Amino acid sequence: MIDLHSHLLFGLDDGPESPVESYEIIRHLSSFGFTELVPTPHKFHMLFNPSAGDVVEKINHLKRSIIKRFTFEYMCKVDSILGLENYHEICITSKKEKVILIEFASSVTSKEEIFKKLFALNSAGIVPLIAHIERYRKSDDFWIECKERYRALFQGCIKTLAKPSYDGRKKQLLRLFDIDLIDNMATDIHKATQLSKVEKGLDFIMKRFGSQSQRFFIDTFSC
Repeated sequence: MIDLHSHLLFGLDDGPESPVESYEIIRHLSSFGFTELVPTPHKFHMLFNPSAGDVVEKINHLKRSIIKRFTFEYMCKVDSILGLENYHEICITSKKEKVILIEFASSVTSKEEIFKKLFALNSAGIVPLIAHIERYRKSDDFWIECKERYRALFQGCIKTLAKPSYDGRKKQLLRLFDIDLIDNMATDIHKATQLSKVEKGLDFIMKRFGSQSQRFFIDTFSC
């Protein structure tokens, strides 16, 4: 299993504050069955904007073979993204498009703004993998329309599945599973204290999808 969204590198963003905590997260995620962890520090965030050099320095410090590469969780500021020389993309699609991880600035970002940003990214040959899709307070019909109009991938947060059954975000994520809109699941882990939620969420996925669970933890996409 590959985790395509994690904040496990210490001292870069709102993730761990020390190497000790980073090591603890790595050790536990490995024991849960992850064979690769892809760090995704926040980029173009109002508080965080680490360079590739900053990220490489932290990876070299940790020296763990389970970390083979990195990318960023890009705040969806289109001009800033398109100005990059290297996207450190997750993968390249069969149509030679770059897949990158993005998030929107607010859980109530408007439909018009989301569609405008997706159009601009697609026009530049980028397919966004939208992180924690259940966060954005949109109807199921909105996400269906989004898939119909644009080339976009949807990522859910494993920790959401550890929430109570009445939680609104969990309910939406489960509905998106039911209509087959979820392309990827990831930990989005920031702190060692979240490990129990990740474990509980993984257990939920394994029980619900059985042998099909692996399809949510790969780094190639059909889109």
